[in-house]
Amino acid sequence: MIRICLVCKKYNAKPADQLSGQLPRDRIFQSPPFQIVGIDFTDNGIHWKFIVERAPWWGGFYERLLKTVKELLRKILDKALLTFEELSTILSEVEVIVSNRPLTYVENDPEEPKPLTPAHFLELGYGDSKYPVHFIELIDSTITKESYKKRKIYQTLLLKQLWRRWKEQYSLQLKTVNHFKTPSHHKNLKLNDVVLVEGNAKSKLLWELGVIKEIFIGSDNNVRSCVIKTSKGLFKKPIQLLYPLEIE
Repeated sequence: MIRICLVCKKYNAKPADQLSGQLPRDRIFQSPPFQIVGIDFTDNGIHWKFIVERAPWWGGFYERLLKTVKELLRKILDKALLTFEELSTILSEVEVIVSNRPLTYVENDPEEPKPLTPAHFLELGYGDSKYPVHFIELIDSTITKESYKKRKIYQTLLLKQLWRRWKEQYSLQLKTVNHFKTPSHHKNLKLNDVVLVEGNAKSKLLWELGVIKEIFIGSDNNVRSCVIKTSKGLFKKPIQLLYPLEIE
């Protein structure tokens, strides 16, 4: 009886879900800052891509950065009234703070290397007075060609160390950040599947039924969102808000 009872199916329904997508190639391979974004600004232009309605976690990584900036501004400014230049100065200071937040573990041993920060990738050698050529050295006629070569070799070694630490200490840590207890591939939703659409009511019995009319597939060939037809019309929803009922 439970298998054919619609009320029972609603009560026992589980939300659709899928494995997290892989990081884009340009985020895990060595490249200079703004290589991708700079090309978009200078030639390709900007192509807007929006996340699905009522799926704020899709933009969680940049929303968290915005929260960090807002928290700092709230602590610094409170109710102060500033001029445009004063506000620009404060924002520049906040930018420095955010760019210097640690991405890897902060070791207790002072002899261990300092943790990686975003500033390391924006300004290589940040905070290191021994790092390669400064502008004043470029116009100094007393510095020899051999000295520049040594500095270049030093720069190359620093870059190799930086990217090795990035892969070993940060990129690999991202694999452990997974909301699945036992990560596995989930069955994709299909056209005309009947689903329960999560609503504001606490009881599943008060949620609306819907039929999938269109699916949107990610770069990994997994369905990430769908257009659902309900009694109130067509709506685009992330799969995490859809509960398959498996009704024939």
